[in-house]
Amino acid sequence: MPFFMLKVTSLYLNFQSEGEWEYRKRKNRKSPLVIVSVILTVLMIALTTVLVTQFYDDLFPGKVTATYIAHRAGGNEGPENTVEGLEAAYALGASGSEIDIQRTSDGYYVVNHDDDFGRTTGVKRKPSEMTLEEVRQLKVDGTAPVPTFEEMLEAARGKLTLYVELKGETADTQMAEDAVKTIKDFNMVDGAVVISLKYDLIDYIETKYPEINTGYLAFASFGDTAALNCDYLALEEEVVSEDTINSIHYKGKKVLVWTVNDDDDIENYLQNGADALITDNVSGAKNFTEALNNAPTMDRIVNGLFRLFNNITQK
Repeated sequence: MPFFMLKVTSLYLNFQSEGEWEYRKRKNRKSPLVIVSVILTVLMIALTTVLVTQFYDDLFPGKVTATYIAHRAGGNEGPENTVEGLEAAYALGASGSEIDIQRTSDGYYVVNHDDDFGRTTGVKRKPSEMTLEEVRQLKVDGTAPVPTFEEMLEAARGKLTLYVELKGETADTQMAEDAVKTIKDFNMVDGAVVISLKYDLIDYIETKYPEINTGYLAFASFGDTAALNCDYLALEEEVVSEDTINSIHYKGKKVLVWTVNDDDDIENYLQNGADALITDNVSGAKNFTEALNNAPTMDRIVNGLFRLFNNITQK
């Protein structure tokens, strides 16, 4: 607009000082600056068209590539860390189910997240203080039995991937060995991933049993995280960035983001390049996946530009 106003003013002054004939003679002359500007504009449009065509699906994805994994078996869809919860998550399209295993006093493995069963069953005793028979008497939320590791493997087999967290004070080398053996006994090598906050256990399994899928749960991402000895890196959502995801993928590893429950965050992480997100909000993840997969072209473009702007402003 300023360029246009200056041009008009210049023409008017020329007309006033040199007469109408001079104006007509001059108005047909093309300024080199105008010609160069037109050429550059055409080239920019052509280049933009080529780039958008080449990277259209990356910039404006038409299908969600990330899947969603139910936290603690079923997230909010059923009793925590139970077969019932896992089955509810599977019914809602979850690709996986994350569980926590701990060892009983007589050497069995049962599923529980906290140090004790107080929050879920009302009995404030640790798994390590109880026998399997005693644990069998407990009910999660007053309705569902506390399952064994074996029961969860059986429930997941042929349906979804089971992400098995080695948890609590009994998470040691013995648990690592027992978990690997049980996964192999159930022919679930391709259907299970052993994860833990204890990197030494993950490194131990990955080194000794490279055929077993492993994942490290990381609260932070410092240094060359992608170089860690595991197949999956599960990052807390506050430390995930597009650059981090790309560097991990470059090393041939997969990226999980946890625990993503807010609607806006779910929508973002379904599209930001991660392989999967771990969530309690399984229903929300399902709804967003369906909505994004069926979004019209214009919505794809608007969402893509919005995510690009967010990525730029967050750097």
